[in-house]
Amino acid sequence: MDGSGDAHALLGMDDFVVLATTDEDGECFVLVETRERVVGCPSCGVIASGHGRSIIQVRDLPMGDRATRLVWRKRRYLCRDVGCEKRTFTEESELVEHALTRRAAMEICRRVGEDGHSVAQVARELGTSWWTAMAAVRRHGTPLVEDPSRLDGVRSLGVDEHKMLSATRRHHSFYATSFVDIERGRLLDVVPGRSADDVAYWCFGATQTWKAGVETVAIDPHRGYANGLFRGLPGAVVTIDHFHAIKLANEAINDVRRRTQNETLGHRGHRDDPLYRTRRLMTRGWERLAPHQRDRLLTALRAGDPDGEVGACILGKELLREVYAARSLPVAKQRLEIFYSHVAWAEVRELARLGRTVRAWETEILNFHVTGASNGATEAQNLITEKIRRTGHGFRNFENYRLRLLLHSGVKWNTRPTARIRGRHPRLVA
Repeated sequence: MDGSGDAHALLGMDDFVVLATTDEDGECFVLVETRERVVGCPSCGVIASGHGRSIIQVRDLPMGDRATRLVWRKRRYLCRDVGCEKRTFTEESELVEHALTRRAAMEICRRVGEDGHSVAQVARELGTSWWTAMAAVRRHGTPLVEDPSRLDGVRSLGVDEHKMLSATRRHHSFYATSFVDIERGRLLDVVPGRSADDVAYWCFGATQTWKAGVETVAIDPHRGYANGLFRGLPGAVVTIDHFHAIKLANEAINDVRRRTQNETLGHRGHRDDPLYRTRRLMTRGWERLAPHQRDRLLTALRAGDPDGEVGACILGKELLREVYAARSLPVAKQRLEIFYSHVAWAEVRELARLGRTVRAWETEILNFHVTGASNGATEAQNLITEKIRRTGHGFRNFENYRLRLLLHSGVKWNTRPTARIRGRHPRLVA
């Protein structure tokens, strides 16, 4: 192919001229150079003269099913001012950066960020090193992540922890805290640690206007998070949603079931033990059980729960669910008192522990009927975080970890969708 205008248009890079193309071993080589123009010395501004050329190879986006390599004949220049310290220099182009074309670097960032691919996979497909690909992600992704407008308009905040790095013989488990806009389901930030100071420090870094706009915060029953939020966002209403409260009740049911099995059978639950066989039914909502499932559960309790402690804990869980099902705050308070009365009457230590926990978080639990805020979006983000962690086969560098998560879940990508073929002919065949 010669250097025709059609070849320049197909290349799609202004100021570059295609001189020739060739295929070698399934790879497309494109020989290019820039259009000739008057160039001044970047140091003194004196018009420079040509001083030969140097050849560099640059990775570009694939062309069809073939990897593409641009072979750039870069011009070298000589400054005519004999007193200038910069004697020679080579031309530069904003369309080429660090052994990649700019569009290839941006596509690497988009695929790693928006599509959630691993850096190693994208680097392998484009024929570059992991370090070159990751540098492109940092160059183009960091401005997107650090854009302050990304945090605008947050009214409901979700806070939750997740494990970034599992424990080994050399180090403990490393935890991080996620901040999520639960109305839009957008990840706002990730910080190392899960203490009150970690949460408060992140809140103190925000502007007063932003903090004043946050009305509600949904958390799990984590006293460190609550203390940090009370310090960093004193005007926000902290809420414990139904998911985390009922989860505590289900844990109490499992604990009392295990204890009862050991006391009555002398061993942990086996496949044919009545309580073990119905453990899934115990933590399910009563109204969601079919009639035969209710009969099966009641039969198992009569056979394996002689003192009625497991049944009392199941009833306590249902009473706590009734608290969250109330349609108004006064009704929720009345049902909460019924829950406390049942806990005092049952005298089951696991249920009593649950009652103490609920009483300690009573204000935040009742706030659910004021705000209606659920931390479900934060739990969903934890699943996405786990997917990114598995895709990357684990992370040890927290900055890379944070960047990858925010690019995938915290940035709104304006990728133009490809139009579908609807059977209409394009203009060129009209």
